[in-house]
Amino acid sequence: MPLGMKKEIHPQVYTNAVVTCACGNSFVTMSTKQAIAVEICSACHPFFTGKKRYIDTEGQIDKFAKRMKIATASSASAKSAKAKKQAPKQGPVTLKDLRSM
Repeated sequence: MPLGMKKEIHPQVYTNAVVTCACGNSFVTMSTKQAIAVEICSACHPFFTGKKRYIDTEGQIDKFAKRMKIATASSASAKSAKAKKQAPKQGPVTLKDLRSM
């Protein structure tokens, strides 16, 4: 321990800490923990590999597509309902029809 550092206040440092990625890649580094688990590393990250890959852990893309499908369907049904209301009736106009206008 170098001079000027207080004893027993610093965490223990492991020089052979193993970092394991979800893709299966692992490497050794220095850390205050002996084992570290990560979801993405330089071996599988699109920036380093040059491959485009969507990381969709919660299904966000599927949820968005589902909302868009519902919104499109509801707006189409609203337009058709409005068109039905405004469509002229077929046949002769009666006194009852004129009173309802």
